[in-house]
Order: sequence, then structure tokens, then C-alpha cells
Amino acid sequence: MFNLSAGLLLLALMTLTVVDVAGRSMFGRSVLGTVDISTLLLVAIAFLGLASAEIDGRHVSVTLLEARFGFRTRMVLSGVRAVLLLGIGALLVWGLGDVMLGALERGETTNDILRLATWPAKLVLFVSFLLFFVMAVWKEVLEFRAFRAGEVPETNEVEAAVEQAYSATHTTHERDSEVAP
Repeated sequence: MFNLSAGLLLLALMTLTVVDVAGRSMFGRSVLGTVDISTLLLVAIAFLGLASAEIDGRHVSVTLLEARFGFRTRMVLSGVRAVLLLGIGALLVWGLGDVMLGALERGETTNDILRLATWPAKLVLFVSFLLFFVMAVWKEVLEFRAFRAGEVPETNEVEAAVEQAYSATHTTHERDSEVAP
């Protein structure tokens, strides 16, 4: 869903850019409000991608340093990471929610010609960061639980557990479109 939304917004941004450049080249005039619209679209695209990458497990991670530590140290680091992610996530999400509500209450707009409302972009930021941190904390808790159970969790195992939980709660398009022979 986030990938599709970000893709459609990217397509809209590309179309707007092409139309704006063509308008400047052929008619000597830019499309009114291109900067405002482009700025809001870029924010939405970038942060929808952030949440999507965390949900799908496509963020890059490097365990070069941690792989050299012992089992117990890795378990402690996993617990510390979970607590830090929870604390930082709570602060960021709370702050973003406060900023979004403030923009909505004040009727905050962009400074350019169109005076577009900024709260929709701030809502995307809020939802994206909320989902990002919920998924990041959940994955870290799964890893910590695996350590507590005496297992050395592999990144693929944590991703598989997340995928299994996600599949259990969502019917995928592939399952819906399967036809019996």
C-alpha cells in the first residue's frame, strides 16, 4: 500500500516536472505552484518509502561489529536497542503528532502562491514514523526474545517471523487471484 502510494505520488511529481519544464520552454511560463506541490510530494514520497522499507525488511543493516561479540553481549545490546528505539520513537512520534495538530489548528499553509495546507504532509510524516518505529521495535523485541530462548537469531529468521505475522493478518493479492485448475 505504501509502495503504491509513493509510486503514484512519484508519477505525479514526474508529470508535474515535465509539464513545468515544457511550459517554461515553450511558453516562457512556469506552472503556478510547482515548488509548493513538489516540496509536499517529495516529503510524502520519501517518508512513505521509509515506513515501507521497514515493514518489508528492506533496510540495510550491518552487523560487522556486533557479530564479534559474545552471545550475552549481543542479547544485552538487543535489549538496549529495543529500549532506545522505543524511547526515541515515542519522542519523535509525539513531537510529530503535536506539530501536525498545531498545523491543522492554525490552518498552516505553504508560503508560496498556492498557500497549500501543510497538515497532509505532516500527517504522512506522523504515520510513516509511527509505523517505522512500531516495526523496528517489534523486530528488535523478536530478536531479543530469540536470544532469551537461547537461539542466535539470524536477520532472515526475524524477517521470516515478521512476514509470517504480516501474512496471517493480510490476504495477499496473489492468494486472491489464484484460480483452481
